Amino acid sequence: MPNPLKLASVWRVISDVDLDGIRRRSHERFEIWIAADDEADAVTVRDLLTDGAPPHPWLRVVAPASLAAPLTALPIAAVLVTRSLELSAAVAGARNALRAQAVPVVVVLAGQTGPAASMARTGEDARVAVTALDPSAVAPIAATLLSCFEDDRRLALARQLPPLRAPLFQALIQEVAQANASFALTTGLAETVPVLTAPLNLGDIVVLTKNQLLLGYRIVLAAGRDGEPRKLLAELVGVLGGGVLFRQMAREMVGLIPIAGIPLKVAVAYSGTWAIGRAVALWVTEGRAVTADTVRTMTKEGMDRGRALADRMIADARGAGRSSRWQRLKGYLPSPKRRG
Repeated sequence: MPNPLKLASVWRVISDVDLDGIRRRSHERFEIWIAADDEADAVTVRDLLTDGAPPHPWLRVVAPASLAAPLTALPIAAVLVTRSLELSAAVAGARNALRAQAVPVVVVLAGQTGPAASMARTGEDARVAVTALDPSAVAPIAATLLSCFEDDRRLALARQLPPLRAPLFQALIQEVAQANASFALTTGLAETVPVLTAPLNLGDIVVLTKNQLLLGYRIVLAAGRDGEPRKLLAELVGVLGGGVLFRQMAREMVGLIPIAGIPLKVAVAYSGTWAIGRAVALWVTEGRAVTADTVRTMTKEGMDRGRALADRMIADARGAGRSSRWQRLKGYLPSPKRRG
């Protein structure tokens, strides 16, 4: 088949995606408001999210009482800091005013941990409990804040606030790897039906590669890099071309194996995506070269996770097989214990 890593070929694969739109979302301006009974706690959280640099102007420390009045300009999210399980009247009033205007609210509870402390209360989109407002709190606060969003607004948050990058990369890699595994399972089941044929596998490779390239593109933007989409993709393909994508596409050809290849196909779709995401993240943040040894290590790590996911997904497919469609396909599913 033609070399899919030539830039022109890559561009054809993703030409239907609004790359400029993704880039614009990564550059959108936002504000996050931070409030607490003790202003010093709010300042500390702001500084933690700024990673020790001068305070980011888009992170605003506000007094809870100032949020009780009708709000005009709204933040993308609000972080409310407390040291007690139940919010004070002032902070609870701020929460209610924000939620009334659909602003996501994250509560940070400092000094207490455990299931009860971490459980979101009414009016809270998420709550995170940390032992102290120190560097150990950065990762859980960042991950919880990101959990309020499922779209490309997360790219803008991570682009401006470096402490949010690592948890975002982890979330993006997991999301896309699992999506590719699900796609591989769905098409793998379809390919077991006699009226459908092997050429579906070539379409699978295009879809998986497309998702992997878009994953890399989003990671690059969230890491603070910029440029015209073609230029960024050319750089990305240059870094990955000889290492990850060729190997991944070769492995994905295992999908041409009928029926018995389904578990392995799911695991390969996951592991290849995992390896690509991890490689891009390390390259863009630490400048690490994508070497053969690095690829092997990442692929093995991803394959272990992918095999476990494949077993769970196939078991779920069997368990969900009450509909007529699943009943027809159940006989084609290999045992989850088999490795293709």
